[in-house]
Amino acid sequence: MNSSTASKNNASNRGSAAPAMRPLAALGLPWLAGACALAMSTAFAGQTLKAGDNAGASKIAVRGAATQAAIDVRVRDSLSGRALQAELSIAPVGRSDARQMLPLASQGGRVAGLAKGDYQLTVSVPGYQSLTTRVNSDGALGLPTTLWLSPERESDQLDLLALKAAECSDCVVYSGHVYDQRSGKPLAGVSVRTGQGERAVTDGAGYFEVRSKFVNTALKDDALPPTTTIDIEGPGYRAHRLSGVSLLNDSAHFVVDLQAGSGRSDENLTHVQVLAKDRPLKEREAILEQLDAANADQAMRPGHTLSAAQVSAAAVAVPSSIRVGTSCSGRSCSGVSVYSLEDYVGKGLDEEWIPSWHANSLAAGAVAYRTYGAYFVAHPISSRYDICNTTSCQVFNSDSVSAPVAAAKATKGVILSRDGRSAAFSEYSSENNAWDDPSDGLSCSNNDLSCGNGKNGSPRNNWPCLSDSVGKGKGCFGHGRGMSQWGTQRWANSNGRDWKWITDHYFNNNNSPGGMRNAYRSDSSGTPNPGSITGTVNTNGTPLNVRSGPGTSYSVVDTLADNTSVTIQCQTNGTSVTGTYGTSKIWNRIGSGRFIPDAYTYTGSDTSVAPAC
Repeated sequence: MNSSTASKNNASNRGSAAPAMRPLAALGLPWLAGACALAMSTAFAGQTLKAGDNAGASKIAVRGAATQAAIDVRVRDSLSGRALQAELSIAPVGRSDARQMLPLASQGGRVAGLAKGDYQLTVSVPGYQSLTTRVNSDGALGLPTTLWLSPERESDQLDLLALKAAECSDCVVYSGHVYDQRSGKPLAGVSVRTGQGERAVTDGAGYFEVRSKFVNTALKDDALPPTTTIDIEGPGYRAHRLSGVSLLNDSAHFVVDLQAGSGRSDENLTHVQVLAKDRPLKEREAILEQLDAANADQAMRPGHTLSAAQVSAAAVAVPSSIRVGTSCSGRSCSGVSVYSLEDYVGKGLDEEWIPSWHANSLAAGAVAYRTYGAYFVAHPISSRYDICNTTSCQVFNSDSVSAPVAAAKATKGVILSRDGRSAAFSEYSSENNAWDDPSDGLSCSNNDLSCGNGKNGSPRNNWPCLSDSVGKGKGCFGHGRGMSQWGTQRWANSNGRDWKWITDHYFNNNNSPGGMRNAYRSDSSGTPNPGSITGTVNTNGTPLNVRSGPGTSYSVVDTLADNTSVTIQCQTNGTSVTGTYGTSKIWNRIGSGRFIPDAYTYTGSDTSVAPAC
């Protein structure tokens, strides 16, 4: 279901001299004559600093007007959630000569004195990728905004925890960091308990890690994963419960902020696919129908064809960041989180796609999810944020699951376009088969089922019929337009299709476009994994055991027939095995909790051919 490019102040120019400070009154920043200010916020325990001052400088007085044209800002590590001390660069859009440099304490602060208008805000922290976004000042107190920065060096922590989970076919590893919501300081000694009874206590960095076992029903066709709860409790703080947490043979990481006080707060993480089965997402479907009508001019016109080659060769604009509305009711949000677009995809994909699905299903979903987000960066739903984080837009949460994060990395930068210049409106829904099963109790919002059973489409809405045999006999459960989410899983898991084929199948009928089914993949910097790194089982006729981890001591979860083609997600060292291709310690991960020895896998090389797990 659905569901600018900006210059970066990178490490190479952080050390360059800052532009000369000009009087703010002359630059449209009138509150302080000479400097913008960071004022104390009621939401953050931030300090007051004048631009150019050192962090230890004396605080300045804050006028009442500071609550008018101001924005509360905090900067955090996108992986751990750790609060960061940062340097802010802010200037009216189109006025780089008016740039002001502001130091920001790790507790956060308030950017005050902003005249009405749009501003470009760049955040820089040594060791992190800079992040640039747009800020709108309407003369009132803006929404509290958190900017999440990605470390320059990628972390393999989630993958290492995924290997821990792979030690058995019914294990999951939950990890996370717990902080004081106001100060951003990590909390030690906090108790963490899963619904299965496993416990952990946070260390000095606020970190916890717990492994849990469960009955893995997700191995069955079309089964949704079981769920559990995670309770987080610390002395002097309100308890926090995460409910509806998926039990997966993978690793998941959470960032939890505790509020001082008593009682308990609840955060419902029930997957959208489960919510959709419980109740029709009528508001979402209605909004999508309106957006589909608004984008009708993107439909292919007679005599006009945009080929895949034209899109792949074109410079399709991919935004560097996205402003996500948080704490939302429908599309009305009371907070903003800014992420790089790639972080947004990696963290959000597991909210729309089932994380235990095949790697190529997740990768196809990553392209649709990324494109959907990029479309709203160009067509924001509010002056303060681009997209909301609810089912009224595209579901997003800051937790991370290993497999979807890998799918986002594998398709990095790849989006769909209908004009070779901009992101297409990339619709998707759960089940797009054009047949409404009267006995399944599910809601079909497709107003044109003329394509019939075994086909996708909604001709009345410019989506022509598409043969989609994997959906035959499955009741319509969605709007019928664009990508079928369950279809991506069946094509990948049961039919061996890679993510490129799946994406092209639903969005351009594998280069036979028509109507709104005319979007093509951009040729961006996506890696070949997964999809094009393939291997073939060679056992001279004997079935090959698939194990839950990289070694012969791990449990057998499946077998593969000789000559089976496999997609290799990544490779790691494990138990040494002697097979058809000699002796090797390399093991190939071919799915979540699924490993086979490289000694029995033809890859064309005796060394590693895929990224390390």
